[in-house]
Amino acid sequence: MPRRRLLLALAVLAACAACTRPAHETPEIAAPPERSATAPISFERDVKPVLDARCVVCHACYDAPCQLQLGSYAGAERGATKRPVYDNTRLLNASPMRLGVDARSAEQWHAKGFHSVLDGAESGGALMARMLSLAAARPFAAGERLPASVGLDIDRTLSCAAPREFDGYAREHPDGGMPYGTAPLAREQLAALSAWLDQGAPGPTPAAAPASPDVAIWESFLNGASLEERVVARYLYEHWFVAHLTFAEGGADGPFYRIVRSRTAPGEPIDEIATVRPYDDPGPQFWYRLRPIDETIVHKTHIVYRLGPARLARLQKLFRGGDWKATHFPSYAPAQASNPFLAFAEIPPRSRYQFLLDDARYFVMTFIRGPVCRGQVAVDVIDDHFFIAFIDPDRDPSVVDPEFLRRNAKLLDLPAEHAEELALVRLWVEYDLKQRRYMKSRAELYDRIDPERRGPTLDWIWDGDGANRNALLTVFRNFDNAEVLAGFVGEIPKTAWVMDYPIFERIYYNLVAGYDVYGKVRHQVSTRLYMDHLRMQSENTFLAFLPPDRRAEIRASWYVGATRQLDYLLTDRQRALDHGTQIPYSTGDPKRELIEQLLARSASVSGPPDLLNRCAAPPCDRPDATPVERAAERALQQIAAVKGPWVRLLPEVSVLRVRVDATGARDLVYTLVHNDAHTNVAFLFGEDDRRLPADDTVTVVRGHFGSYPNFFFELAAGDVERFVRELLRLVDARDLEHFAARYGVRRSDPRFWAMSDWLRGDLRRANPVEAGVYDLARYANL
Repeated sequence: MPRRRLLLALAVLAACAACTRPAHETPEIAAPPERSATAPISFERDVKPVLDARCVVCHACYDAPCQLQLGSYAGAERGATKRPVYDNTRLLNASPMRLGVDARSAEQWHAKGFHSVLDGAESGGALMARMLSLAAARPFAAGERLPASVGLDIDRTLSCAAPREFDGYAREHPDGGMPYGTAPLAREQLAALSAWLDQGAPGPTPAAAPASPDVAIWESFLNGASLEERVVARYLYEHWFVAHLTFAEGGADGPFYRIVRSRTAPGEPIDEIATVRPYDDPGPQFWYRLRPIDETIVHKTHIVYRLGPARLARLQKLFRGGDWKATHFPSYAPAQASNPFLAFAEIPPRSRYQFLLDDARYFVMTFIRGPVCRGQVAVDVIDDHFFIAFIDPDRDPSVVDPEFLRRNAKLLDLPAEHAEELALVRLWVEYDLKQRRYMKSRAELYDRIDPERRGPTLDWIWDGDGANRNALLTVFRNFDNAEVLAGFVGEIPKTAWVMDYPIFERIYYNLVAGYDVYGKVRHQVSTRLYMDHLRMQSENTFLAFLPPDRRAEIRASWYVGATRQLDYLLTDRQRALDHGTQIPYSTGDPKRELIEQLLARSASVSGPPDLLNRCAAPPCDRPDATPVERAAERALQQIAAVKGPWVRLLPEVSVLRVRVDATGARDLVYTLVHNDAHTNVAFLFGEDDRRLPADDTVTVVRGHFGSYPNFFFELAAGDVERFVRELLRLVDARDLEHFAARYGVRRSDPRFWAMSDWLRGDLRRANPVEAGVYDLARYANL
């Protein structure tokens, strides 16, 4: 599949109608399997399990094909539309179309341009039933690659046929039935859906959410009356609005809640106030409420944040201790509301920064998934694999000098404030100038903090207070999505970041709180350009810990072909180069040494060593590995961080299931993550021209990874060594096709859905709190 980069767009995902093979006759539509027409159908018992397992894998969140979201009855009842959410050519802001937020009934959605997929009274049958029958009439050859006419590119044009357009759609797209481009549904699944649709698609029986004492405790906390309580609650809301909140402890999975602003007080039914951004004005009176999440949990949007007694005590200590006082409630005017350094200036910076650090992985995940389901804007601007650490709060400039942020707050405003009134070129110039002035001010503070120019020590980097694994993170970019893991996972990467509080908070407000998925292209581009600054500033902070005479050389190696751009030379250039480093180095690879020193500080923070990818003297065996795991991992160590023509043939994320016994209960899961190499990631366009496929590598992750598996491999435990040996010999696409036929599970394979079901169940067993349905729309046609 060609790797095309759209202009900052959140590209339209694989969808309900993209097959382009012409047909001159309407294909014969398969009759649904027989099922008693009088047998009562239960949506919860008979229908929802089928939708969850076979439809939600593509039809969830904003990037659902044709916006048909099938994770809840409300989404199925709303139906589909031709209006795209992701549009890189949009010159005007679009109206938000958030399910459950921007309209309250199917009738209201249909007035906004959605058409029913359930009602067949006037169109010869429900659209969903006709799409299912179209697929049943033309099953693909089992286990074979799909025809080239079955489009799978995420940026292809979608038909999104309305009921009256179905006959023409079926003639033009005979292979475009549902489920799209996969093995067919089981007969009993198709029968259940068909009978449900024949009976008028009845919904679930309404049930009141059970009262929870935890909800009452937290709604009381968030709706405190004092001015300080109100300011803190607003700060928390703006940082939790995309979270799936849970009170569950240990391995329990839910229930989950969203924090919303409601016109109604605790104890009354929630009446959510719909605003585009969390800091938009909600009106004169509102309450923070916890709204139960009733749709199917999908992995790509499931960003979990734990509440509970320990969290409550921590927040009380961070935000309600001390002697700070609020003198006013922040304005909702964009000039102040979009800039957290103005809006929340009276909350101590130490408290705000520690709040972010405590759950750094959650906040970095919001950059990646955030309010847009997939982080196109975030990941277009980052390398495929890098590590993140954080400045220790006691060394952070905004903590060392409490007035630093007050003096510089207006230099730290974000694109959301001005994107409506400033031309893009002017916006770019203005922000470059502000960043230059801010970085100069920061360098001057650094000179005062370190007057002898000795430079930082290792303890300037946060150590997680000796126990918090959020201190060290790894980010993997997978084309147009990404994943964040605790610890440093994989080989030593090309780049690494160290973030301070001003960087951390700005990335959050740029990519999450201030980002509008329905915004015009100017908003998308300005967000992307601003993120360039924040990436380079994070990298420069990391470089400040390396020997001064190596910094420029290492930085230039990250920006091959981009060292003459203005951002590199002026705005985000390395500053304070006369400061040294107090960290001892003894080899020619100080980057590796620094990372290894960070890993060596605390085993509790670093986690187990990554022996799969950083095995200095093979074999490297985990102490707790079983004999089967030991053999599999010794074989997989041979491909970790190894370059070769075989690497570029692999999809972004390949899931490897190693069969151990007939029951599947002890089967192993590993993930092969393809890391694309680039000369730089500093430009909006021409990514293919900046690719270095010969330098691509693979990281082997033990267990589940990411939200978008691109391919499944399945093999017996005794075949792992042979799998690796044959993988290393792949040279071209023909080799890959034979390899996939031998070990792979193609979209048309009868095992495809069974594999999907098993992986979903295995993830729930391994990590029930963070488990969710995977998105299979990117599944490759190898």
